[in-house]
Amino acid sequence: MLKLGRGLKAKLQAKHDEAISPVGIQPSWLSALNRLTLLFGESEWQNAEVNIVLSNRLVRYATMLFNAQLKNYSEQEAFARYSLTQNFGANVEKWALRIQHGKPGSPSLVSAADDALLEGLRQACSAHKLKLRSIAPYLMPVFNRNQNEIKSDPAWLVINEPGYSLLALLSGGKFITVNGVSHDNLDELPILLDRENLAGSFTEPCKSVYVYTSSGDKLPTTSAMGYEFNKLYMVAPDGFPSVAEGAYAMIISKVL
Repeated sequence: MLKLGRGLKAKLQAKHDEAISPVGIQPSWLSALNRLTLLFGESEWQNAEVNIVLSNRLVRYATMLFNAQLKNYSEQEAFARYSLTQNFGANVEKWALRIQHGKPGSPSLVSAADDALLEGLRQACSAHKLKLRSIAPYLMPVFNRNQNEIKSDPAWLVINEPGYSLLALLSGGKFITVNGVSHDNLDELPILLDRENLAGSFTEPCKSVYVYTSSGDKLPTTSAMGYEFNKLYMVAPDGFPSVAEGAYAMIISKVL
C-alpha cells in the first residue's frame, strides 16, 4: 500500500507491506481483503482516494473474436461468459466481466474477476468513507504505459510476478492470446513461450519478447531458443521505495 500526496510531483506520505497467507478452503483473496479492510480504518489511510491493482493471478483473461451479430454489450457479455464457461466451468457465473473492444473486426479482450472480491473491495472503501476511483487488473496499466515501447509486431508481452507470469501475444497493438502460468524463474520463459506458440497454431512462432518484471532475476540470453528478450523498465521517483523486491510494483504501475 502507498499513500501519495496530491499534485504533479506526488510525495510519498505512507507505505505498508505485508505478506498474508490464505486460510483453509476460503477464497485465496479473502484473508487479504479482511486485512485491507482493517488497515483502511487506521488514521494514516483516511481521507484518501483509492486505486486498486489486482494481481494477474486473481483475473482470468480471454480474447473474443469480432462478431457482427452481437448488437449490444449485453449480448457480447453473454457470449463472452459462455465462451469462458467452456474453459473454466460453472465458476464463471460468479465472476464479473469486462470487455475492452478493439477496432471493428479485431478481437476484444475479456477480463473476469470474482464478483465477491470486487464487491468486498467496494464495501471496504465505503465502510471507511474512502472514495474508490478504480480497480484494474495488473495487465492494463502495464500495457497502457508500455505499449509504445513494444516495437516488434507481433510480440509477446510478459508480465512477471513472483512465481507467476502472464503471457500476452500482441499483434497490431491488439491482444491475440492471453494466458497465465506458474513457474519458478525467468530462465523458464523460452520453454513456456514455446508451449504457447505451439498451442496457438500460429503460422510462424513469435520470437520477440518484452518482459515487465520487478524481479532481480536476469532475463534469458537473446540466443535462448531463438527468442529476443527486451526488458521494460519501471523507474520509481525519488523518495519512493525500491521496486526491486516487487512489493510495490503493481500499485506504482497504476498511479505514477
